[in-house]
Amino acid sequence: MTADSEPKSLSEIASAIGLNMSDVAMFSGLDESTVFRLWDNTGWLDRISGRSLQSLMSSVPGIAEYSMAHSILKRRDALVADLQAEGLSVDLRALESSTVARQHLLNALEAALHIVRGGAGQKVSSYLARFWGREQDRALETLYSTEQGHGLLNDPHKLFEASIELAPRLSRKTYSFHSILALNILTHQVSKVTGIPDAGLTFPADGRQTAFMIRGGVMGSLISSNNLNLAERYQRELNRTPLYATLEEWSFPTYTRDGRISSDFTLPSSLLLHNTAREVLREISSYNEAYLYYLVAVYIPLALQRDPTFGSMTAELVTALERRGADCQDKRLRKMCSKLVKQLKGMA
Repeated sequence: MTADSEPKSLSEIASAIGLNMSDVAMFSGLDESTVFRLWDNTGWLDRISGRSLQSLMSSVPGIAEYSMAHSILKRRDALVADLQAEGLSVDLRALESSTVARQHLLNALEAALHIVRGGAGQKVSSYLARFWGREQDRALETLYSTEQGHGLLNDPHKLFEASIELAPRLSRKTYSFHSILALNILTHQVSKVTGIPDAGLTFPADGRQTAFMIRGGVMGSLISSNNLNLAERYQRELNRTPLYATLEEWSFPTYTRDGRISSDFTLPSSLLLHNTAREVLREISSYNEAYLYYLVAVYIPLALQRDPTFGSMTAELVTALERRGADCQDKRLRKMCSKLVKQLKGMA
């Protein structure tokens, strides 16, 4: 945070651009008595009404920027203190240098607080379920990361342990869409760091819940371990179990917001995968060969069934697969990429 986010009175902000109390009242349309009550108080943001704040933001340069920066700083400091009390130290430098939106990062820190405190399962699962999405996932990835200078926590191992302890409690709930999403998210983040889903995360549960949780663990493990055998086993399981295909087809479009998140895991019959296509293209170039195997063998074929145009990006998909396939060390994967490219060119 910059010095602009430190507590400032309304008079300090206005005086910096040459405005006095009467000027602010005139430009904003507020009564001068209202401006007077706020003028020299560094806590004026806590006293002002929403409508009055909007009037100031739209008429006095610097008010909007200060309001946002100060609000973020206030929430950040409260979360840092609360997490410190729970034994988790926040790396402020990593927080400030991250390219993820600050609000998403603060939401992730609050998620960590819910997890380590081990509160009511319903509240925790409802909060975690809101992290289903590309940018929210980036924030959680930063939260769970052990990479110095990148991870939000100096030592996230207590968070790992609390996540593993929390998961069985979520699974014991009767059917809950939020608990299903929360379990997937927890499993995904832990396995992304550890390489394999922790044994504490493998327990009996409802079929859909189990399948989605396993998917989260597999995706995280593929990203972290580059295990081609795991990718093959997941493909075989998907071919045997229609439920996995249903969850696969639903996951990407809702994660990228091409489709609406639905508790029955269904998608519209007609759906263009614009955002999904961009995300898949990014992942083709970014992730390891095991994850590429998953994309080529599992998800991309399902996506083409749903949207043969692949978000109007089939040409870009061909180029990405040709470029990445040529560099693959695994001979089988090179052949798979080549076969899919031929299929796509035949569809054009």
